[in-house]
Parts: sequence; structure tokens; C-alpha cells
Amino acid sequence: MPDSFSEVSSKSWFERIRESIKGVLVGIVLLVAAFPLLWWNEGRAVRTYKSLVEGAAAVVDVAADQVVAANEKKLVHLTGDATTTETLTDQTFAISANAIKLRRTVEMYQWKEDEKLETRTKVGGGEETVTTYTYDRAWSESPIDSAKFKQPAGHENPHGMKYSSDSFVAGKVTLGAFTLSDSQVGRINNFTKLPVDENTLA
Repeated sequence: MPDSFSEVSSKSWFERIRESIKGVLVGIVLLVAAFPLLWWNEGRAVRTYKSLVEGAAAVVDVAADQVVAANEKKLVHLTGDATTTETLTDQTFAISANAIKLRRTVEMYQWKEDEKLETRTKVGGGEETVTTYTYDRAWSESPIDSAKFKQPAGHENPHGMKYSSDSFVAGKVTLGAFTLSDSQVGRINNFTKLPVDENTLA
């Protein structure tokens, strides 16, 4: 069961006016800064579109089963399954698999803090804000620093994790007769869960 507590803070009418003026000034600054940023972004979009059009006109469809020397340094298009002959091993847990990538995901069950704000207008133009902090346990891949909680007592988390997430990548990945570059392999992220049995234990 989650537990929670609330804090109440107030602002006078003059404080609200002062913050509104600050907000207007910041808005003007952001509006002025937005014009060059918009111009830069539109220019980049146009360059990207021109590159795609140029690439579509120059691309050559090829078969994956052979590399043709005449297509060297040309933009080619092919389809097929990426494969590797390598067996990747997670030495920490002694698990192996023939795979392009092997990813270990480690999570720790720990406290997390959620913050909810509720603002109410008071008589006279003032403002009252009720901040509610809720604590519950959840799984997380990284340690949550409970020392930064509004109410750390009773919600202490361990300072670190015994194990961490990690990934292992095959050194050579091929698609038919072609060898994929590191950047191409890096974009392969169609992970599936690996059942752990006697066949996957190293």
C-alpha cells in the first residue's frame, strides 16, 4: 500500500502579480529566440528532403546473395535477414546464445516518490498550493536516491545495485553476402526474451 503526506504553501496577491510579470518577460525572450531556431530547423528539413529525393533517384536495388563490384560506392537497397555465427556470452550469469545482440536488463524493487500539486484561489486574490507526496515501491533499472525524497524516513533505498544492465554485440553481422557496419548493427533492436534453460547456460 502506498503512503502519502501533504504540505500547504501560500502566495499573496502581490507575489502572484510579480510572478506573472516575470512570466511575461520570459515569454518575450523565448518568442524572440524562437525565430532563428525556427529558421534553422526549417533549413535542416529542406536539406533532409533534398537528400532523400536525391537518394531515391540514385538508389540501386540489388540481390543480397552476392556483392557486385560495379555497385561499389553506390547507394544500394536490399532486403534479408541479418545473421551472425557468433555465440554471445554473459559471463556474470553464464548465459550464452547465438545472437546479434544479447542484452541483460537488471531491475531493483525500491521506493519511488510521486508529487502532485493542487492549487486553489483564496479570498482576497491569494493562492494556496497543496503538494501531496506519495510513496510506493516499483521496479527500476537504476537506483533511486531516497535521500532526495521529501520524507526519506521509512522510504530508504539501497545506495547501489549488485548487478547492472549490460549488452553484448556480435563483432561480425552479415546480410547475405554483405557485412553490416557498426552503425547498421546498432539500429537492430528487435529484442525477444531469452528462455533460460540448460541450452542457454554456458
